[in-house]
Amino acid sequence: MDIRSFFALIFLIIITSCSKDSSPAEPKISQDQIDAITGLYNLSEYMVSPAQDLNNDQVFSQNLMEELDCLSASIILREDLSYSKFAMQLNISPITNDLYAISCNFNESTSGTWDLVNGQIVLSEESENSYSLDGSVLTLTQGNVLPEFQSQVFIKQ
Repeated sequence: MDIRSFFALIFLIIITSCSKDSSPAEPKISQDQIDAITGLYNLSEYMVSPAQDLNNDQVFSQNLMEELDCLSASIILREDLSYSKFAMQLNISPITNDLYAISCNFNESTSGTWDLVNGQIVLSEESENSYSLDGSVLTLTQGNVLPEFQSQVFIKQ
């Protein structure tokens, strides 16, 4: 084998070993899943423990949505795997025993990307949290007591 044949053989080996796979990569999330997941989700429950009576109606509730008219949040999950979240931030201060002063503070908006990981929705700006999805109900569960929350439930509109 002369030197030209040797380099031609090496060249062919390099060319064939570097060829790209022509099959497209499988998407992580199917189009059916994306269609089922995307949409607007509005906060319907903001559960805390222990129960509070913030509106002074003598009825203690664990759902702050029943106690604070100003509390709201929404998440928009888009088909391009981007999201926007708008949420009222709360001021929470202990008073005495299990009572807390809780009031609405300011609306905060975040945006980023979302992904479906092991059946859970993960938002890029909240990567430490994952939302469970059951039909049209998106739930973030932390299981904490005040000043943190137990769960937030969002309903698809």
